[in-house]
Amino acid sequence: MRTHSGLETKGSAAEPDAGRASEGQSEKELTPPDWGPESEEPPGVDEPLLLVHHHPGYLRIRAGAFLQKDNASPIVTAARTAAEGVPGFRSWLLNPKTGSVVLQYDPGALEADDLLKHIAKRAGFRGVEIATRNKMTRQEVVSGFLDMVQGINRAADRLTGGRADLRELGPAALAAISVVSFILNDNRGRLPQWSSALYHSYRVFMHWHRPETRTRERVAREEDERAASHDESGLKG
Repeated sequence: MRTHSGLETKGSAAEPDAGRASEGQSEKELTPPDWGPESEEPPGVDEPLLLVHHHPGYLRIRAGAFLQKDNASPIVTAARTAAEGVPGFRSWLLNPKTGSVVLQYDPGALEADDLLKHIAKRAGFRGVEIATRNKMTRQEVVSGFLDMVQGINRAADRLTGGRADLRELGPAALAAISVVSFILNDNRGRLPQWSSALYHSYRVFMHWHRPETRTRERVAREEDERAASHDESGLKG
């Protein structure tokens, strides 16, 4: 099995693949780039770093050593620090319940296998291996979907300067679809009925902002009660 980056399942990906070397190619050319000084004492882990999924710009890795309550583990810290020191690295998202990490990087500036080997080396893993199990558990499927949504949400938050994310952009998109559908009417093609899109826009927005809505409703009731109490006291006076 071969990933998009050319990683092989045969053996550990941390070891040079002799089959890739041509005559006259030096050992130095087969060694991944060295980014920054190596830590004095890597934590040392008696397991490989597993590559679960890869497509250009996105990696999912997993390790038992990542099953932590937080990011304070020295192994997690060493792995994340190693990744963050690589030119082209973009983000690190750990799921401590599954021990998986989603890495995003610039595929134009960085090779996935070089990044993985670097992380494994600096964190003390026994090389890099590709997970051979093809079937994902339900928890891994859900986790992968949520990681993707969180990544999109963070990107939206950055693009809007922290003013909005999917909780606002999703309903806004549905409201825009409702307007377009209303204008086009019978010529709307595959667009939903305008009233349906508008209803779902409202429902999604209210669902994501339920705490704020309830707080506003409570404040409004309290203000009405205070106003009514004031009017009653004025009439009695």
